[in-house]
Amino acid sequence: MLNRIKKEDVRYYKMNITSFGINYLQHSSPWAAAWWSAALPGFGHLYLGSYVKGFTFMTWEILVNLKANLNLAIYYTFIGDFSKANDVFNERWGIFYMAVWLFAMYDAYRLSVEFNKIYELEGMQEKRHFEKFRMGTLSIDFLEQRPPWLAAFFSGVLGGIGHIYMAQFVKGFILLTWTIAINYYAQVNHLFVKTILGREIFLQHVNWQWLLFWPSIYGFCIWDSYVNAIEINKLLVEEQRYVFGQKINFHAISEGRHYPMYLLGTCKQSVNLELIVSSLKTQGFEKYAVIFLDRLNNNKRETGDSIRKSDGISNFNGAICGAAIFMLFGTMWGGAIIPGGPIAIGLAGFLIGAIIGYTIDRYIVGWIRAKMNWDTIKSGNSVDGEVLICVNVADEKQYDYVSKIFAEKDVRFVGEVEGKAMADLVL
Repeated sequence: MLNRIKKEDVRYYKMNITSFGINYLQHSSPWAAAWWSAALPGFGHLYLGSYVKGFTFMTWEILVNLKANLNLAIYYTFIGDFSKANDVFNERWGIFYMAVWLFAMYDAYRLSVEFNKIYELEGMQEKRHFEKFRMGTLSIDFLEQRPPWLAAFFSGVLGGIGHIYMAQFVKGFILLTWTIAINYYAQVNHLFVKTILGREIFLQHVNWQWLLFWPSIYGFCIWDSYVNAIEINKLLVEEQRYVFGQKINFHAISEGRHYPMYLLGTCKQSVNLELIVSSLKTQGFEKYAVIFLDRLNNNKRETGDSIRKSDGISNFNGAICGAAIFMLFGTMWGGAIIPGGPIAIGLAGFLIGAIIGYTIDRYIVGWIRAKMNWDTIKSGNSVDGEVLICVNVADEKQYDYVSKIFAEKDVRFVGEVEGKAMADLVL
């Protein structure tokens, strides 16, 4: 059976669920991977699901950065104190940093290109491997629809929490550990409380070497958790389409009876779809159909669609990149050049940068893409995954039962269709 295909029977597979979480293959943007590796080596590899490399590069970057006093030199440079920047920078460690920084960008870009090729090959296979549920000794993990904005919000509260919410425990642990370390040594919580209470912040007591890691790691955690939520939602859509759609007679449980009426409803693809199907089977409904609908690409450059895609050309990418950059500048200039302190100005820079980044990506870059006729769609799956459910009912009792199931499982009732024409069309 299709849902019992073993990994060894498939050459390429798209996802894996273990007690350590969900990892998957996605169509990624090589430039996004390279950009985040430039922001902090290791981020690009974490984005691609290469956790060992990501953890290695990220740990190396932070430790060597501390040894070279790189962030401190950057801070003095951007406040105009060039003599101090030269004094604090340690060239012996700085050369090591540059070598790894350049290689991390190159390798993330290269891996993204290669993974995209494998992604396309995987989708062309006759037999594919998907997993929906895995119960292990350490955890119970499964695919489910999760709101991308909620994952981003959790990451904004504390980096790594959004990934744990998405059942990506290894990545979440790496990011959470370093976020706590950065917050602790940079005294972010202490500075935040002072900012809220309006107390004076003495810049000479701020640990700039650790504080300048703060914008990068929070920007990445928010962006990556948002992207992961979209991609995992798409995995659920694709898994259900493969398991249900490949079964030619999935809707024809029995061919011996013919009913005069069909009830039609639409719903998002989620676990509710399987609960509805199981309920229909349990109650003896012998004919029903699940029709997968693609509402993708009504307008390929529509703002609403673009901000919800994770194809590397989403307007959300521009917003979060701008937010991370302006947050970094705000943190460095807050108090030294601009009154208000590093936390307050850093957060203000985050909001301003998000607006500027979104505007540039939406109107300027979007205009360029339109002129160059670049296709913003990199995948054949819609994010929300909608289905049309057609249920054949024989009497009033069955009619009431199906209506109740539709209401309980968030199925939008479309209408009723009678006649043999409907049966011949869908069943």
